[in-house]
Amino acid sequence: MKGQKVLVIHNSETARKSIHQTLAHFNLHFIFASDGLDGLAAAKYECPDLIITNINLAVLDGLAISKMLRKDCCTEDKPIILLHDQLDYNILYEAKKLNVKALLTKPYLDNTLIYAVKRALQAPLEKTHDRVPRYEEVVTSRQPVHRFAN
Repeated sequence: MKGQKVLVIHNSETARKSIHQTLAHFNLHFIFASDGLDGLAAAKYECPDLIITNINLAVLDGLAISKMLRKDCCTEDKPIILLHDQLDYNILYEAKKLNVKALLTKPYLDNTLIYAVKRALQAPLEKTHDRVPRYEEVVTSRQPVHRFAN
């Protein structure tokens, strides 16, 4: 697994930092979005290898994003991991219909996230030997996602 891209869509900066901290030691490139529209745009523009999204988001929720990504020919087969605050069987049912790779209920263990990412990418996670960039460095070095009006 050489430098696969992971898109993290979460409304909480603390959660984005936590996910980055958990996965930063592996050879992954990160893209971050704080709401559903930016996440959808980033998924189409960046073409990530994995999408991790919170269900409770502003504008578009994680299930709506997943449905839209499954209808797009460029992202229809991209693995998705959903994060949710509570176990909800309706959401679990919808996630199964969308072929979501994992539904993690918060709070989850770091090892659970690592295992879910490993299974979703269908590859072993290799530790990097280089200096791991801090979350702030990753966010400020990323090109901004621009929204276009219809």
